[in-house]
Amino acid sequence: MIKMDTHATEITRQDGVEFRSVYLRLEDDGGIKMNAQDIGPTVTRTWGSDDYEFWVRVPPAAVSKLALELLREKGQLDAVLPASASKLALELLREKFSGQLGAVDAFRDWCKAHGVDHKFEIWP
Repeated sequence: MIKMDTHATEITRQDGVEFRSVYLRLEDDGGIKMNAQDIGPTVTRTWGSDDYEFWVRVPPAAVSKLALELLREKGQLDAVLPASASKLALELLREKFSGQLGAVDAFRDWCKAHGVDHKFEIWP
């Protein structure tokens, strides 16, 4: 079941022994974060922990560029951003990456290819 609230949406989920959940979130400061959580035997063997999380965060100052690049990709080359560029970017990202278990890595690669400021981090 895909979960959603006003600031976060689970865009894909794999249940079972090798669990993965991917969320897309509008953060309180206006930044956007896509994060994944993995749980299972592979995580334990690889990381020595039963939980592994990784994410891409686009800071608030880069969200307008993110939204513009997403619109351009859809062919809207002369798009004018609404005041709520972060909500637009969130919706466009949801459309683009929903259902993809590899969404976080794909989003990181997409940001690199489009010159969108971002940071990739892991835990633990």
